[in-house]
Amino acid sequence: MPSSKKLNLIGQFLLFTATLAWGTSFLILKETISQVPAFYVIALRFLFAGVVLALVFFKRFKKLDKKTFIAGVVIGLSVTAAYLAQTLGLTYTTPGRNAFVTSSYCVMCPFLMWAIFKQKPKLINVVSAVLCLLGIGLIALSGEGAGGADLLIGDGLTLIGALFFAFQIIFIFEFQKQGLDNVLMLIFNFLTVGVLFMICSLVFELPVRGISGYALNNEQLLRVGYLAVFCTLYAQSAQLIGQRFTTANQSAIILSLEAVFGMLFSVFFGAETLSITLGFGFAIVFIAIIISEVNIDVKKLLTKKLKREKGEDYGK
Repeated sequence: MPSSKKLNLIGQFLLFTATLAWGTSFLILKETISQVPAFYVIALRFLFAGVVLALVFFKRFKKLDKKTFIAGVVIGLSVTAAYLAQTLGLTYTTPGRNAFVTSSYCVMCPFLMWAIFKQKPKLINVVSAVLCLLGIGLIALSGEGAGGADLLIGDGLTLIGALFFAFQIIFIFEFQKQGLDNVLMLIFNFLTVGVLFMICSLVFELPVRGISGYALNNEQLLRVGYLAVFCTLYAQSAQLIGQRFTTANQSAIILSLEAVFGMLFSVFFGAETLSITLGFGFAIVFIAIIISEVNIDVKKLLTKKLKREKGEDYGK
């Protein structure tokens, strides 16, 4: 049996590779949906992952109950809404901007927990939210000029997608507290997303693109296969396992690198031009995400500091 330190390193490695895969997905998805119907691509991606997981873990279905099934479907509905908004946003904006604005879901979570479960956010969450808004504002401002209006539409849709990703995190958190089977929830999450996107594709894309639009050439098949195998099946499974052996802060900080990888791949392959304003915006959003995941009670620290300055808590 590996030591806890080794398990922690394995968990960090799995999370890092999952984040790296997700970082590449923005550019690959952007290129793929420029040639293939977007809803069709996402449907194939999630249906493949769901069916493979169901075949691998078919024995788990003996433990399936109504609660687990409903939990998987609810999470799947939030993921469907998130991918719908994010993918539509990606058609108007760049992969790097899409990645960074999507990552703002980390900052949204504490405030949604406050709104839904009355769990008041810490001061550090408020600070990170203000910084995140400032960063997104700079990203939006960098879209002025040619294509500026489209970029703003894309960023706005992506922000809506980030909101639904935040709901996904909250739903997972609440359902895990009930002791439900993570793998079964993941399977029904995948299948829900895949079925809903296939329905959307048949309703909205098939009449426009025709059946010929669903044929994939070798290059397109490779891209869709990569998205399905590495960015969905592997990455989601790696996250599920990796988070079991890492702390919440370790997980959050590693997963926040998704935006950085998304930006780096976009710039490296020429899909993005990094201006000073855009760079500052990305940096501020990234700092906001890191701050939001650092479990520090600022008020407590400030109170302790004041007490020390007054000589009230020496020896503590």
